[in-house]
Amino acid sequence: MTNMQSNTNNRMAKATKITLLAAVISATFVLPQAMAGDQQASEQGANNQENARGDRENRRHRGFKIFKRLDTNENGVLSLDEMTAPTAAKADKIFTHKDKDENGLLSLEEFSHNRRGEVIDLSEIANEIVQCVADLKDETGNENIVVPDMAQFTSPVEKFAAIDTNEDGAIDLAELQAHTLEKADIIFNTMDTDENGEVNKDEFKAKWKMHKATKRAIHQCVNEILDDEG
Repeated sequence: MTNMQSNTNNRMAKATKITLLAAVISATFVLPQAMAGDQQASEQGANNQENARGDRENRRHRGFKIFKRLDTNENGVLSLDEMTAPTAAKADKIFTHKDKDENGLLSLEEFSHNRRGEVIDLSEIANEIVQCVADLKDETGNENIVVPDMAQFTSPVEKFAAIDTNEDGAIDLAELQAHTLEKADIIFNTMDTDENGEVNKDEFKAKWKMHKATKRAIHQCVNEILDDEG
């Protein structure tokens, strides 16, 4: 193999890895879109340990800031309507971005692409991801890590079919919003542990911790799986 071919293969492998990691975030256990995104703390040396502590503190503050932003009536608890309102708006934004031909419908091709490129089919390594996360939870003893179900790593075709409820081969905005709101409703119910129809700060904080711990674990596992596969 020539040096040019080797460099090309290395760049392609790196690009695939980045895209796969991006796809993991949307495929796995997540909180509503308003809560997406964080920075992982470094764990190298004493200085980095200090940075890690600061980063954890920032994440805690970020969680409370998000809670405050969602709590539009400022009564100290979140209702289902408050939780789903930003989710519906996000679905509208996603739909507009994906609808490249602006025909008011998403084809499978449009649906299967994100801002970083085509979504990788995680179903091919789903079993490895689930087992790795389970092992990592056992090794670390971190009860905040939620072992994902293999069903969460479905192929783009399966995801498309689940949202295309009228089975016309396209996804309209109403279908995407309905799917997104359904997911938000499920998340709200898992947060509302006392089943009183509201999510308080403690319930929100507990879910926030689980979300972050699970997200980091999946990132780590995907990295390890890709490295093992060369």
